[in-house]
Amino acid sequence: MKKPHIYITLISLLTLISCVEDIPSDFEFEEQVFISGLLTNEEGFVSVQIQKTVAVTDTNFNAVNDAQISLFTRDVSNTVSLVSDSFTVDNGEYTSSEMITPIIGNTYWLEVMLQDQSILISEEEILKPIPIVDIVKTDDSIRVTSTGFADEQNFYLIEIEILEDGVLISDGLVLANDRIINEEEEISIFINEIKPGETVRININNINFTTFQFYVNVVSNQGDEPEVSSLFAPVNIVGNIKNTATNGLVLGNFGVAGLTTITADF
Repeated sequence: MKKPHIYITLISLLTLISCVEDIPSDFEFEEQVFISGLLTNEEGFVSVQIQKTVAVTDTNFNAVNDAQISLFTRDVSNTVSLVSDSFTVDNGEYTSSEMITPIIGNTYWLEVMLQDQSILISEEEILKPIPIVDIVKTDDSIRVTSTGFADEQNFYLIEIEILEDGVLISDGLVLANDRIINEEEEISIFINEIKPGETVRININNINFTTFQFYVNVVSNQGDEPEVSSLFAPVNIVGNIKNTATNGLVLGNFGVAGLTTITADF
């Protein structure tokens, strides 16, 4: 699948994928649980994948099908509520039994109980999408401008998809942040070489630092141009999930993303 020609400007300052420390490969393999999922403000079923890592010489998928999952939220009044603890499982993929309607401004987190009674809890993350300011189209390109929040460090996972007759023909993924200068800025996304009849869909996910760093680590393990669908391979990475007994981080991440989506037809 071809990749779209994309570049991004943060008016003030942009730092693309930050440097991460390489993890040594000369370690003895130890089976570990890997959890992954991403909650956005779109209404729908929540999906969480749980599996066990395998040795590099093993190509089997080691699904975990006996975990208990609970999704919680905290509102602006600091009231904690159970969103759902009813999930069906199919080959390690847990899906909420009912559709979830996330509330913007609330925080969300996941609790997972494994068969050995270990309890794994993700970090609370806030659901806060950023607004789209403007969209400008020319003959073969598009520029989308949105605005980050003032006095906050903003971290973005940006997905770009190009479709033709409803079929995905190209996609790309960009991670960006404004950690150096902490002020309101315009984010301009430029996509070139779009043909007549194509549709461009841009998903801007506003995420926190831990989830941002998790995706940076995933991308660094998957190569320069990973497919979006490959983000959840069980590579040796940690995110925002802790074991309550040891207070240590485990592999995987359950992120909360304030999603803003815009589409344009050519």
